Amino acid sequence: MMMRYAFLLLLVLQAPLAYSGGGCVPVRVGYIDQHRPPYWLGEGEVVPEPAGASVDLIRAAVQGSGFNCPPTLIRLPAARLKMALEAGDIDMTPIGEQPSYSPEIALPRDRDGNVDRNRAMPNTMVVLVRAKDHVPPNSNPQDYLRGKTVGASQGSPINARLREMGLVVDDGARDLDRNLAKLKLGRVDAVVTNLVKPGHLDATLKRYGGSIVQLQQPLINTRLWMAFNAGYYRAHPEQVEALWTWLDTNRLHLGDYINKYKKTQ
Repeated sequence: MMMRYAFLLLLVLQAPLAYSGGGCVPVRVGYIDQHRPPYWLGEGEVVPEPAGASVDLIRAAVQGSGFNCPPTLIRLPAARLKMALEAGDIDMTPIGEQPSYSPEIALPRDRDGNVDRNRAMPNTMVVLVRAKDHVPPNSNPQDYLRGKTVGASQGSPINARLREMGLVVDDGARDLDRNLAKLKLGRVDAVVTNLVKPGHLDATLKRYGGSIVQLQQPLINTRLWMAFNAGYYRAHPEQVEALWTWLDTNRLHLGDYINKYKKTQ
């Protein structure tokens, strides 16, 4: 799940728009071409309406940051998004925390020039297991997963980090429901997914009638940013900085907006 990403992008519905003077500053936003409700809806290149919670928030963030026009949305396979950003084929896309970043990618920086971790979208990853395996709820997730196969969503920016931790990752499934189906069939031993806020997964787990449960401790706490092409940032620093600030200002309400969007589907 490019997730946990991705997710800040939902703060749209009640956020005030703060247009700056001047004409339209076009911005091409790239995101995955897969159906991952409620965040990204539809398959392939065509952008459907409604397009998904994350798309709604991207639109509001862009319009509320002085671009003065809606973004152009470009759907691409997950593996192509970073390359397209570096090449300048798109101007903006969500990107996960990484050991290092290409000079062609612009991220928010602090006063010392370091990547600003405070202007990131928090991304908490938790572990789901089968109830019949009787895993103690307070187990250390990393210890439990050692030597086991973990299901993760295809294209999720967290997958590389999971492998760096020494975990065996099966990321062939597109979304959480497909991963949970694999878990029930015994094709994976656990599933890793993002947690927006406490109780966020309750409705999902309820559908499985208690057969799947969540471990209490998070596996990892990581971050997600809206990254820009470096050349685009140099051309439009005012709008880009305003967007990063807009997202930072609104992030505390992310979970509430996600739940509200789910109710409208």
